[in-house]
Amino acid sequence: MNALAKTHPPFTSAEFYKMADKGAFSGFRVELRRGAIVKMSPKWVEHAKVQANLMFALKAAIDAAGLDWLAVPEATVNFGNGFEPMPDLVILDPALLPPKNGPIPPAAVKLIVEVGDTTIEDDMGEKREDYARAGVAEYWVADVNARRLIRHVDSDGEGFRTEKPALLSEPLQMLTAPAIIASIK
Repeated sequence: MNALAKTHPPFTSAEFYKMADKGAFSGFRVELRRGAIVKMSPKWVEHAKVQANLMFALKAAIDAAGLDWLAVPEATVNFGNGFEPMPDLVILDPALLPPKNGPIPPAAVKLIVEVGDTTIEDDMGEKREDYARAGVAEYWVADVNARRLIRHVDSDGEGFRTEKPALLSEPLQMLTAPAIIASIK
């Protein structure tokens, strides 16, 4: 009779960062989700184009609104509790960053954007649930294939109560910061 394979208990955020500091993930894009280390999918051309267009459009809108916020691609956010995602784009307030290098603290996050082509079900499913549980103020999912954006706000700790879709070709207004209106060219 074969022995049952043992599964590793969920990794903690501290264990994840300890492994990262020791170079365990060199050459890989990974994130910690529900205590599991998840290798990220390859990024195809249309995904990269939508991500870049959103980043530049949001940065231009932030500048036009006179805010000092940053648009940062693919940086780890330290939510803790086994959830250390690497979103496609994070809009953050640099005044709320710690003085030393490391992941982005949740207090600095103003908006999280995930761009989905092959990952849209996950971005609209488990990841959306995890971002709501983490208390993210605003979460956008850009659906590359449908050319639309779904904005989520009003987290109640279990889910987002408000969902507002828009086409990627329309002006895209942040719901929690209405002065930010991005237009993709």
